[in-house]
Amino acid sequence: MEREKMKAAVFYGPRNLKIDSVPIPKVGPNDVLMKVKACGICGSDLHSYKLGLFIEQGQIMGHEYVGEVVEIGANVKDVQIGERMTGQGTKPCGTCYWCKRQEYGYCPDVFHTLIGYGRPGAFAEYVLLQDAVIDQTLFRIPNCIDDETAATAEPFSVGVSAVNSTGIKKGDKVVVLGAGLIGNGCMQAAKAVGAQVLITDISQQRLELAKKLGADDVFNVNNGDPVEWVKAKFGHGPYHFHEGKDAGGMADIVIDAAGVPSTPQQAIKMVKSGGTICIVASAEEPAPIDTLAINLKGIRWVSGLGGGIGSAIPYLANGQMKSKELITHRFSLEQIQEGFETQLRAGESMKVMITF
Repeated sequence: MEREKMKAAVFYGPRNLKIDSVPIPKVGPNDVLMKVKACGICGSDLHSYKLGLFIEQGQIMGHEYVGEVVEIGANVKDVQIGERMTGQGTKPCGTCYWCKRQEYGYCPDVFHTLIGYGRPGAFAEYVLLQDAVIDQTLFRIPNCIDDETAATAEPFSVGVSAVNSTGIKKGDKVVVLGAGLIGNGCMQAAKAVGAQVLITDISQQRLELAKKLGADDVFNVNNGDPVEWVKAKFGHGPYHFHEGKDAGGMADIVIDAAGVPSTPQQAIKMVKSGGTICIVASAEEPAPIDTLAINLKGIRWVSGLGGGIGSAIPYLANGQMKSKELITHRFSLEQIQEGFETQLRAGESMKVMITF
């Protein structure tokens, strides 16, 4: 690289991002350097921005990105200069209890080596993907997918993962709590396999977008009780010792993409006996839950943290999942503080994209 420095948004503390000039990452033999073309602000980025969660001072955030390859390490195969790519590599320690069992996703080091958390992220002119392996940590973007859509492959992969982990199939009755980008991705992934999907939120704008993109029905929780609404749509489901007015709903699967204290309890009430609840949201505070109802209803709980980025790319390419309509605001890197403040205002924004 001819240039030695790049511009990057550096985290100095809650609600304090500054544009600094920092060294362009050096490319090792197993790495790929990309010039960033677009990077979305994620919900987990908001937790970091507001409260300093998940990251340390001096971190460059940003993990929902697409970039153009500008430098390739000597050991990296099947990658060409100029190709558009996205990726999210991590490096398990290899020695802990979970690594020895080949359950690498549980390694305590995984989160600390993710781009945007432990490693420098893509709110910068360049981002380095270490340990790059095509179709494993690094993914090629087809020409039919534009840059901004490509930058949503990572969050939309959460929806694909939620469908796979819960076993959603054609004809299932699904409720998604939260109609942000992740919730919309979950809804679209469930619709892609033929499920009937309801979605709730506090933002009418987000609900209208969800309806436009395929939700069977939507509900603004400011206007009433979402549990009663689900019962009216999917039926009443009496369970042991709880009948009549205390009956729950009959959703087969409930996906919590809201991450507020009230939604796990709503999910417990909405799901049928023997049903499944998937938590995909990263909550800022613990939620009170009715463990007796969980026990009596035999509810199956599934974690939906993260997804394989490559799983969403075919859906975006063939149009089964659409994200372009969900991008409501665009800001330059120099405007990133304004971008984060806009993303915090859920009533007026859906997805904020930083473009280069």
